[in-house]
Amino acid sequence: MKGILTGVAAGLLIGYLTAPNSGKKTRKKIVKALDKQARELTDGISEQWDKTIAMAEDVVSSVKG
Repeated sequence: MKGILTGVAAGLLIGYLTAPNSGKKTRKKIVKALDKQARELTDGISEQWDKTIAMAEDVVSSVKG
């Protein structure tokens, strides 16, 4: 998944840098794209963390019982 996100980020960066926009607009677009990817990544990590906690709680309750 990390490789896919890196590829997407690189593609977006190249596309933005070659697009006919001012530097200020280009920088804003890059920041916006990276913010979106960061949010998606942290959402995925948070979701996986919740699953891991649920699994650990199941193991603890089965050991206690």
